[in-house]
Amino acid sequence: MPTDNPDNWYLKKHENGEVFGPIPLEKIREWAHSAQVNSQDLLSSDNVIWTQAPMIPQMEMDWLVEVNEDLLYGPTTAETLLEFHQLGEISSETTIINCRTAKSLPLGEAGFYSAPEREPEEEQIPATPLMKMLQKSGRGSLRVNLQNRVRELELALLDKRRKLMEAERSILLLEAKVKTLENRIRDFSGFKKS
Repeated sequence: MPTDNPDNWYLKKHENGEVFGPIPLEKIREWAHSAQVNSQDLLSSDNVIWTQAPMIPQMEMDWLVEVNEDLLYGPTTAETLLEFHQLGEISSETTIINCRTAKSLPLGEAGFYSAPEREPEEEQIPATPLMKMLQKSGRGSLRVNLQNRVRELELALLDKRRKLMEAERSILLLEAKVKTLENRIRDFSGFKKS
């Protein structure tokens, strides 16, 4: 996706489809670095063609968290990983993977990691429309976010299965109608079935 015009970008939130923009790409990047853009959110420079946020190199959403052997979270930013660590969702021993290099290492060994010396004071977050939406929905924990994503995927799968069953039923009905019409045409034209 071209990034020729860094001032006219749009962010579409995965959770509710809400669109923010036009916004400078740098501002959206700041949001990504403060854990306000997730890997399912979409970006567009023209409000027509949408791309997942991690696919835009400027977002620097290069990190995956190994939740367990079979489950990864991300991609996300280094700052988001540090926030998860501060919230106690991951530890310095949690394995992270750099998507660009495929290098796997414990969070504590990452170049951006520094052991927290003291609990930082809570800063006031400006009341942007995006922040209001996040405060309303709550950022939640990593586990809760993953559970919500699994639930969304399960519901989408059930919906697709329902649609598939409806399509199969429609096909059977249409095939029966075609057979009936074929028989009528044969009867009308005087052809006998041999």
